[in-house]
Amino acid sequence: MATRRTISIVVTALAFAVLASTIFSGSATAGAPTITLFGSRSLGWGLNNASLSSPGPPLSVDLGDNVTLVLNATDGRTHTWYLDYNNDSAPNAGEPISPSFPAGGGGGSAVSWNFTADKNGTFRYRSSRGPDGAMWGNLTVRPASGGSPLLGLNPSVFIIVGVGAIIVAVVAIAAWSWRRTKAPPAPPPPEQT
Repeated sequence: MATRRTISIVVTALAFAVLASTIFSGSATAGAPTITLFGSRSLGWGLNNASLSSPGPPLSVDLGDNVTLVLNATDGRTHTWYLDYNNDSAPNAGEPISPSFPAGGGGGSAVSWNFTADKNGTFRYRSSRGPDGAMWGNLTVRPASGGSPLLGLNPSVFIIVGVGAIIVAVVAIAAWSWRRTKAPPAPPPPEQT
């Protein structure tokens, strides 16, 4: 009996520890994705130098993310990358635009650059050097996964908390059922008069 009770206590304590660590893990924060792109004026953009296409690969980040782009040119030309919020095929004030990055696609010729995804929606990313042509693709900035007003938690945390609560409930019901199925104690011997 002591072994089963110990096991029940350990299982309950573990379930509580998982539940508590999930609740107090903190609120959801913006991410810091890194995207590597290769570009060519005639072939477009790609995630590597063998996958260039027009349009380039669809990209997606969350609102508020601090995005790092590692940019490479594969066509012997110098380019800049920008996010065309108003789709006018020209970089404008307020639109993220990278520094120039040289040709080569490796060996120190790439440029690493950061911008903050600060507008929801799907926007074209382009190269500002040369005609618009092949060098474009779509970047989607998804709405931030809003936290819950309770402790500022992400909604997925509530799913984990719910699963933890179910586990604790199942363990408690099993322990209660196990105690009920035990044979009742023997009645006291009848009193003799």
